[in-house]
Amino acid sequence: MSADRLGGRKTLAVEGFLEELEKDQIKGRVDIVALFDSFGVTLEPKGKGLVGRCPWHEDREPSLSVDREKGLYHCFGCGESGDVVTLVQKVRGASFREALEYLKGHPVEASNGTAASQRMNRASAARQAGGELGFILDEVAGRYASELLSHPEARGYLASRGLDRAEIITEFKLGYCAGTLTDSLSSAQRQELIRLGVLKASGAEHLKGCIVFPLLDESGHVVSFYGRRISANSGPAHLYLPGPHRGLLNRAAAKLWREEILLAESVIDALSLVAVGIPNVLPCYGVGGFTDEHAKLLHDQRVKTVAIGFDADEAGGRGADQLAQRLVGEGFRVKVVSPPLGKDWNEALVGGLSKEKVQELLAKAEVREPKADSSAAFQVSRQGPRYIFESTGLRYRLLGVRTTFVSSLRVNVRAECAGTSFLDNVDLYSARSRSLFAASASAALSLEAPRVEKDLLFIVDYLEAERDRELLQQASGGHHELTDDERRAGMELLESPDLFDRITADLSALGYVGEELNKQLLYIAASSRKMADPISVVILSQSASGKSLLVESVRRLMPPEDVVAVSSLSDQALNYIGEGGLLHKFLILGEAVHSEIVEHQIREMLSSKELSRLVAIKDAKTGELSSRTVRSPVVVSAVMSSTRTEMNPENASRAFLVNVDESREQTRRIHEAQRSKYSLERHSRERSLIPRIIEAHHAAQRLLSPRLIVNPFASRLVFPDALMRSRRDHERFVDLIAAVAHLRQFQKSEKESRDNESGQTVRYIDCDLVDYRIAYRILCATLPATLSSFPPSALELYEAVRELLRGKAKREGLKTIEVSLTQREIREATGFAQRWIKRYLQLLADWEYVVVSGACPRQQECLSAPTRRAHPPGGPLHDPLSRGDGAEL
Repeated sequence: MSADRLGGRKTLAVEGFLEELEKDQIKGRVDIVALFDSFGVTLEPKGKGLVGRCPWHEDREPSLSVDREKGLYHCFGCGESGDVVTLVQKVRGASFREALEYLKGHPVEASNGTAASQRMNRASAARQAGGELGFILDEVAGRYASELLSHPEARGYLASRGLDRAEIITEFKLGYCAGTLTDSLSSAQRQELIRLGVLKASGAEHLKGCIVFPLLDESGHVVSFYGRRISANSGPAHLYLPGPHRGLLNRAAAKLWREEILLAESVIDALSLVAVGIPNVLPCYGVGGFTDEHAKLLHDQRVKTVAIGFDADEAGGRGADQLAQRLVGEGFRVKVVSPPLGKDWNEALVGGLSKEKVQELLAKAEVREPKADSSAAFQVSRQGPRYIFESTGLRYRLLGVRTTFVSSLRVNVRAECAGTSFLDNVDLYSARSRSLFAASASAALSLEAPRVEKDLLFIVDYLEAERDRELLQQASGGHHELTDDERRAGMELLESPDLFDRITADLSALGYVGEELNKQLLYIAASSRKMADPISVVILSQSASGKSLLVESVRRLMPPEDVVAVSSLSDQALNYIGEGGLLHKFLILGEAVHSEIVEHQIREMLSSKELSRLVAIKDAKTGELSSRTVRSPVVVSAVMSSTRTEMNPENASRAFLVNVDESREQTRRIHEAQRSKYSLERHSRERSLIPRIIEAHHAAQRLLSPRLIVNPFASRLVFPDALMRSRRDHERFVDLIAAVAHLRQFQKSEKESRDNESGQTVRYIDCDLVDYRIAYRILCATLPATLSSFPPSALELYEAVRELLRGKAKREGLKTIEVSLTQREIREATGFAQRWIKRYLQLLADWEYVVVSGACPRQQECLSAPTRRAHPPGGPLHDPLSRGDGAEL
């Protein structure tokens, strides 16, 4: 008997198959272009397909591509794609079955002759006749603009209104209708312009003798005209194209000035205000000409306050009051103002009204506040990455909210009501995306679409407020209020007589053993970030020597808000750190291998205390380009590390150069510390001791404040002076003494002195001999590497090579100069790494302390050997205390 291939089932599940079959039948008779048109998306022919503005994101340039024959669409901007069924699912928030039922109940067939197909048939026919109707009114506007230049009477009218200015004419595409448009039109174009109302049925131009002001749609294309006749008694003074009002002038103002928009009664009034420097103005179509398009623009751009500035007559006052009531009811804050001189704004401004007076009127105008909307009384909570907004019976859950956002806010929103939910992605900064989400969610949840859209606006306002609070906190340095316990622990550390021994011990507890002076120097440097002139450090050593651990250990003891740590930098990264982001910070730059651009920026930061760059800036409102020097103040204590034996001298002279201890003794200390990694003592220390250490140091660092520091014995200092770079090194020594005093500020008494010039009392602290001794010990350990560029590891290798040569010469009965060593002999005798040996042998050879004979180095007898002396070439560093005059200091 054969096996049951159906697994016991005697019928096949064919429901999905039948649905797919039905889908194919529906797709075959539904015109996807007509379907888009029914959803308010206009498509225009381009090549073999069609393009339009995508409804799912803010699409300034058409990025939606539609293939009519295949019935498919794809957006190259946001990636949305699909067929007619997917389109219904996305727009209406429907399931697959609901989308099929919708298409069956609302057939949109290509043969039905929809408005969209009729438009494209007309466009196609016109193209065959030689015309281009894609944006025909744009071309008409261009023709009118060219006519304006050649008609002095038109320019004279603009001059009488104060509008004959190049920037006004160019930005708003002003033109003049001289009646010559029909001279070069084809028959098809003539018929199209008659249909649009540009031409009368007789063929005469509707706006002849008028200054023409193009009115634009949201994509920036001309959809209508306003005409102002320049001659009296020659017909109506104000003209529009036939049909309902379409398009707006200066609609970009609502996006640029969301805080407040001024509504003027007429186009000329609006442009008059723009001309004197009041750019946040929109014109209405007369006293009763505030349209739904105006309202939609204000809502879509989330304008906060609307100032109504109609004419100073009875009709203007009555119209302004009626409009104010409507706008307050729609949730706007509203002001009402009127021109103080003359009947309208143009007359007042031509008569001498100033920009400042207009701004004063707006500032003093009474604000009518909208009533609080109880429906938007949300309870907001946050659960990890989720934001939850809950109101009566309605809940929104948001995912994917970025910490900072500027031009887009794309999130995932789940709306839930009465046990039903609707889920979709939405760009909360896109009016179109919000509208589509509101329409789909309202259909799915049986809600009113305006209610959903209003909820989304509340969510946007809330998220913006959260973002601004976060940015403000970052700008203020993330201020941390100390508790009494923290303050007590910090003060106990700062007032401790053995402060520097405790710093060394605490860094050892964090895992970095040995190297007391290096630990103290790096901690002093990090603490000096609060001074006007901090000190910086460059750590030179080979890989795996512990450079990163030293820096990381000190970093852990600094408050997080004062640390900026980066492992790599792009060429312009430092220039784009936010304002104040590099003021009094401990800047960790990681491995000091950067481009020359970054190297230059580091030098500029450490020397000039600023970053500057010359940039081309485009004015967002006028579009004009200009060059501007952008300067950002920088006050940082910088620390870098490098495996290179030599540093760029320009960078090296601006910082302390220190070498990590690469000796075997230090390696043994590190190994001993590492062996305790998994001990009970180490676990106990990680849980209790280390958190207390970190908390105490954080508190101590937050207690430190900038102080005026005076060094009374600076004139007694003596410093090596043979090398040019000692000019900067001497200043760093003076800064180091002051940095120690800064760290010990709570162990000093504040002094006062009267400034003879200003007469003001100056408070300061003195450097003392303890500060000097600490700085002197550190400098004696670091200055040899700084001035000689000869690392201690090279000295260690030299000593080892010399001992090996002596031993080999003695065994073979030869002089030292007569024997040589191979790198292999050195490696096997010392245990040093090959890379390490090769690097430092090359350095010794360059300095002529060894010579290369074949492949074997030997000591060069004619030169004296380098020594481990405390003072570098160029003169000793004198200690005033050693001369017996310490008591005077």
